[in-house]
Amino acid sequence: MFAANIALQCVISYVVNNDIIYIWYFDREDAIQCAGINFIQDLPRFLVLLLAMQRMGDEQWGHNSKFTHVPGVSCDVVIGDVDLKFDLKSDTRTTHFGLRGRATNVFSVQSKYLSDKKTRDICDNDTNELVAKLYWPEERRQSEDEILQNVYDIASKESTVKGHVPDMVWFHKFDETSTTKIRRSLGVQDPDAERGSRVLYIIVFRKLVPITSLSGDDFLSAWWQVVLCHYTLWNHNVHHRDVSPSNIMVYWLNGQWIGVLNDYDLSSIKRDGPSGKERTGTVPFMAIDLLEEPGLEGKVSHLYRHDAESLVWVLVWVCLRYQGGKLLSNGRLLDDWLKVDAKGCEKEKSSFLRKFRHGYTEDSPIKPSPSHQSNWKIAAACLCIIYHAPQAKMDENESILQTWLLDNVESVAPDIIVRHPVNV
Repeated sequence: MFAANIALQCVISYVVNNDIIYIWYFDREDAIQCAGINFIQDLPRFLVLLLAMQRMGDEQWGHNSKFTHVPGVSCDVVIGDVDLKFDLKSDTRTTHFGLRGRATNVFSVQSKYLSDKKTRDICDNDTNELVAKLYWPEERRQSEDEILQNVYDIASKESTVKGHVPDMVWFHKFDETSTTKIRRSLGVQDPDAERGSRVLYIIVFRKLVPITSLSGDDFLSAWWQVVLCHYTLWNHNVHHRDVSPSNIMVYWLNGQWIGVLNDYDLSSIKRDGPSGKERTGTVPFMAIDLLEEPGLEGKVSHLYRHDAESLVWVLVWVCLRYQGGKLLSNGRLLDDWLKVDAKGCEKEKSSFLRKFRHGYTEDSPIKPSPSHQSNWKIAAACLCIIYHAPQAKMDENESILQTWLLDNVESVAPDIIVRHPVNV
């Protein structure tokens, strides 16, 4: 039901066990179960429950009154002067299936009010097409719009960031949707529950194109631009911490594709950590250190080397699974990484990494797609370096960038380094 209706804030359901019924309330934070009611021995109380539920309006059933929703077709929102019309049928939409978590949904959106907004000076993407991101971040985390303001300040001073960040057009926080409200009303005073409370956000951006649609030198150039943007932001204490193919985008400008580091809702500033209940990263692309037991328990500090490793896994992923900008339909490698939990993915990735401990040879059974042959040489060399990498140490960021990424790109595509040099 959550996936079918983006305006839904909660789901109320029930479980029947013999002659006892349990009412369940689900929202993006967690589930709440009421005490069981024996509908045979306590029939009057059960009838009162049915009567109350019969008289519940749409808002009591979890519908957000600010959304006018036609399931599967469109959804309109008006907040002040801002009008939004979501296209729920678009082939480029991104939807979420599940109960808990951020539940990020991205849709193409039209807005008469926002269509006249000018592009930011530090964002060169001048398209008039917009997308809206709806998601439920943890309330105690610094909001994405605040982080992006810091990113824009850095972009105004750093050439490796300018033009390589998303252009936020508008945002809104629905304070009334906080998941902590019902828990306070019910007397749920668990501090851990308070810490994990979530709230609905909408952020509107200028539309970008997935980097997976590119191949060959176009892909490598855009990926390298993002490497430099990410490194510069990290050195300015903006730590992204969720590098994945879906968070690396591109746009067309002056005859070339420009890479964009996207999606900052799990980022941190000045090492402000997450609330403690939300893992930072997309499992198939997280560094192996963070997928091991200590990492999953939050006992491993998230370092630059971890995001650098994620950038390499993105390169590996695209080289093996995409041909000519399209996801392979047959013989696609790494599908198992999507079918296991974090611990299972750590085992899969560790086994995969061991295959590159002696480097890459042409007779290796692991073959890239034809459109990523040269990029695969870089990816394989990076994996070999990561396998033999020493333990983490202080002030290693520049060395990691040099040995893990720069040297390997320069050995295969020196012209890309010339066009996009490192400014340390």
